[in-house]
Order: sequence, then C-alpha cells, then structure tokens
Amino acid sequence: MMKAAVIYEPGGPEVLKLETIPVPKPNNNEVLIRIKAFGLNRSELFTRQGHSPGVKFPRVLGIEACGLVEEAPGGQFKKNQIVATAMGGMVRIVASMSVFAWLYEC
Repeated sequence: MMKAAVIYEPGGPEVLKLETIPVPKPNNNEVLIRIKAFGLNRSELFTRQGHSPGVKFPRVLGIEACGLVEEAPGGQFKKNQIVATAMGGMVRIVASMSVFAWLYEC
C-alpha cells in the first residue's frame, strides 16, 4: 500500500484527500518509483480546479517526483537507481552528486 493525494471531483483545496491505495503494478514500458519527494504544481492546481480537459476522476496528483527505482519490468533502469520524473513520465537519470546527496536527505 502507498499514500497518495487523490481528488474525486474538481474544487478547492478541501477536495484533496490523503489516502492509502494499492501500489500500482508497472507494465513493460513503465517504471515504479519509491517516491522520496514530490510536488503539487500549477498543473495539479488546474486539474483540481477542473480546468484540465480530458482528466477523469478519481485522480492521483503529483507528476513531478524524485526517488529510487523499485521495479522496471522492461529493464530500462536498475533497482534502487536514483531517478526524477516530470510531466507524467519523462524519467531522467539524476547524475549530480549534489542532487544525489539531497535525495537521501529527503
């Protein structure tokens, strides 16, 4: 199980719910990341307010995050490799030692 910020309908900050949900199982073209830090930014604000066309509810928020690879069925990454994601899946390998140290302080 994992914690997630979930919304079931558009609205103000009160529609944000912190819930415990099942950990998703990644497909071959996906990577499961054990999140160490994430952000809710303007994109999530627009989604929460109902300004993101095509978004279906319920919705788990948080498209920018950093953490450790938990599982990569397609072999793209190694377990425990440090990664960051932005805009829903564009994973980048974190190479900077200063970022590396920061991740472990999260």
